Amino acid sequence: MKKWLVFMILTFTIMGCDSIQETQTQENPSQVKSDTEEFSEPEPSEWVQYMKPVREYFYYRTHAAVKGDIQILWNRYPDLKNNVDPKTGVNNEEFEVISLRESFTLIDANFDPESYERIKVKMVNDKEVIVLVHGHIGYLRDDFDDSGGEILIKLFLEQKENQWTVVKTDEYLIHEYKEWLKNK
Repeated sequence: MKKWLVFMILTFTIMGCDSIQETQTQENPSQVKSDTEEFSEPEPSEWVQYMKPVREYFYYRTHAAVKGDIQILWNRYPDLKNNVDPKTGVNNEEFEVISLRESFTLIDANFDPESYERIKVKMVNDKEVIVLVHGHIGYLRDDFDDSGGEILIKLFLEQKENQWTVVKTDEYLIHEYKEWLKNK
């Protein structure tokens, strides 16, 4: 019953967000296409450079979800507290943590940032890049069932103290994901 209730809540939430966002996407339908066309697979040496902060982000994100404490993520990435917008998917991690905490007791998590495809990168300048991740997050619940699934997200990285760090995230919402699939 609990699974069904959570499924229905998530479905209605997504449908509600989808109808709001469809209107916005219709106003600018090429936004998703132009975004993804500018991304390319990094060279092997660059791949190593970008995968470390990607893995680190997913470690802290999943750890925060398992512990039910968004501060774990925000302590490492304080910029993600700012400009949170669930209607666009920007810095939306808090809502995942709250939803999972209220619905399940999580005991473990796994992530694979490249389970669907290799990361892609868009260079903004020498100190900023955007990494497109099409991967998977899985959470193990205390009843040994699982939750989670596919994730398509842009991670905005900046060079800080000679290392890349995540300063913003933009998770694809259902309508953006559908548009992305169409244009792929």
